[in-house]
Amino acid sequence: MSQFKVIVSRHVAEALIKHTAFIAQVSSKAADSFVVEYEKVLVRLEENPLQFQIDTAFDNPDGYRHAVFAKWYKCLFIVEGNTVYLDSVVDCRQKLEQ
Repeated sequence: MSQFKVIVSRHVAEALIKHTAFIAQVSSKAADSFVVEYEKVLVRLEENPLQFQIDTAFDNPDGYRHAVFAKWYKCLFIVEGNTVYLDSVVDCRQKLEQ
């Protein structure tokens, strides 16, 4: 049973559609896997978002946390009471210098 309510911002929903479409151009199987991994993160956020660490990659006075999924994507969210606000999904792949 869900203990927390997860609210996904509109721009996150739109970004996820773009990420999925981009991945699908390379592999529909990879796009399906991306969606499954994202859905797993949502379930984990509903169960206990506090299991994820506070994000320290930037100046973070508000206590944003992060959850990594599909190898290199990161969800950024904040917990207020029993509500989780999912504010960003970031593609964390690095460009390698040649």
